[in-house]
Amino acid sequence: MAENQYDLMIVGTGPAGLTAAIYGQRLGMKAVVFGDIPGGNLYMIENLMNFPGFVGGIPGAQFGATAYTQAQGEGAFFPMARLERLTQNDSQFMGVDVNSQEYFAPTAIVACGVIPRSLDVPEADKKGIYFCSLCDGPPFRGKNATLAVIGGGSMAGQEALTLSKFADRIILIYRGEKLKMEAVMRKAVERKDGIDILLNTQVVGFQGEDQIDGIIVSTKEEENKIIPADGVFMAVGWGPNLEMLDIPAETTPEGFIKTNKKLMSSVPGLFAAGDVRDTDIRQVITACADGARAATYALQFLEKMNT
Repeated sequence: MAENQYDLMIVGTGPAGLTAAIYGQRLGMKAVVFGDIPGGNLYMIENLMNFPGFVGGIPGAQFGATAYTQAQGEGAFFPMARLERLTQNDSQFMGVDVNSQEYFAPTAIVACGVIPRSLDVPEADKKGIYFCSLCDGPPFRGKNATLAVIGGGSMAGQEALTLSKFADRIILIYRGEKLKMEAVMRKAVERKDGIDILLNTQVVGFQGEDQIDGIIVSTKEEENKIIPADGVFMAVGWGPNLEMLDIPAETTPEGFIKTNKKLMSSVPGLFAAGDVRDTDIRQVITACADGARAATYALQFLEKMNT
């Protein structure tokens, strides 16, 4: 048996990966879990309001840390390192982490989540563009700042509400005719003093020397209008985080892993769970459900291999 041999290899320490680790261990599998942030992107959620059992919500970071501790308590092994490469050799998956350490398992679950998208416009890589209000919003406190949030979904709404605690004015810019966020979130944003909503407004670029100081937008009435801003927070969507995957699994045109009804990819033994797979709902609760199902189906696959 190879050194660092496991029954199940899990890529990702977000809600899908941690739930998969909990279920995998409780089902009797020996699991190794890769990732260096307990809870994954959960730290970006200030208050998780729609997960059953937490009246009034729970901070995303706290939820993630608790799930991580639970998975550890079940016996899952966490190298606390990101996976550099996931490959397959015969009936074994091999994972190589950022420390060049190799791990092996006959089954694997890709649950590495998604990463925030940017805009394909001039100067979109300039200093002053951020992706996490909780991480980068606090330094603007007390500076009479004007901050812009680009996007119209629930994440954009959460970013705007969080940033309103740090800045005097928030400008929510969305290209559509109406916001796409949950009704509760939309009402909260519309009622909040200091948040201005600009609809039917397309961001076409940014301006500034060393750092962004303005957003170039276009509307039906006016082209290349400049909106002054001290910082810009992107909430324009998410893309799959699959740079480490060196296995030809079938994906959608957008890059999400295609799975069957048992969450297995086109590669036998390789499962996907959570936001990284081709799913119509990307929520914490559905990611947890995916993790539980993927671990259960991975055990079924493993048992069939051994018969």
